[in-house]
Amino acid sequence: MTEVDLNLMRTFVLLYETRSVTRTAEAMFVTQPSVSHALRRLRRQVNDELFVRSPDGLVPTEAADRMYPSLSQALEVVTETFSGATDFDPASSARTFRVCATDLGEISLLPSVLAQLERQAPRCSVEVTPLDFADAARNLRQGRSDAVICTPRIDAPDLQRDALFRENYVGLCAREHPRIGEHPTLGEYLAERHIVVHAAAGHIDADQELNRLGHRRDIAVRVPHFAVLPELLARTGFLSVVPSRVAGLFTRSSAVRTFVLPLDLPVVEVSLYTYQRALPAPGIEWLRELIVRTLRDQPPSND
Repeated sequence: MTEVDLNLMRTFVLLYETRSVTRTAEAMFVTQPSVSHALRRLRRQVNDELFVRSPDGLVPTEAADRMYPSLSQALEVVTETFSGATDFDPASSARTFRVCATDLGEISLLPSVLAQLERQAPRCSVEVTPLDFADAARNLRQGRSDAVICTPRIDAPDLQRDALFRENYVGLCAREHPRIGEHPTLGEYLAERHIVVHAAAGHIDADQELNRLGHRRDIAVRVPHFAVLPELLARTGFLSVVPSRVAGLFTRSSAVRTFVLPLDLPVVEVSLYTYQRALPAPGIEWLRELIVRTLRDQPPSND
């Protein structure tokens, strides 16, 4: 039987998370040759390269991808057991929670969550990071995010998914748009130019449906965030697509209005994702329950 070496496990986990021998050595307060030696031992033990070099750093092999979740959780169990961190007191904790969401979530969902957090955990802090859907699951596994709120579904057995609410998509345009009525035809819709938000936010249903029908929007502008849409649309003749919950906020704050999309788009479900740990994480579980209680089936704000 191969002996379990916790230092080797920690070296592997850090290499996987940092993709760098240098940063792993700095995190472990050892030399780079020590990390390289540990990696050679790991490779011999598992009979796999584990990491290959690339211009962007170390790239994990399939074997490393399979190993990481189990070894990361095992190290977490050991650390939590020896630290005795088995309780979480929101009234006294000064913990910083890391929540990942799009700017839509920041605008329409975060205020309610922060109001509850201020009342129940007055010394805790929140660090909000922008959602890149492609990295969402990995960031949860690596502890870079404690919670992810998003529309696209993340199918992963090691993530807990809590459905929060459902909504639909609507079109958005300038309030005095001269050509787009409340129910434009597909032809009228496609004749206009459009503003789209980067696909990293995950809201790609309209373009997927148009592609299925053999059409494409005439894209005038691509932007990284939804928050800029109201003023851009109010000053131009462009069109855009937004979730219905945030549309009300936009129409109240800017000279824009909604219209019914001439597309058969599915109702979407906004969900909360957290990482299922081998050892209970009281702080994360408390945050998960707070977000679910606050946002589940909550009607949009009419403030």
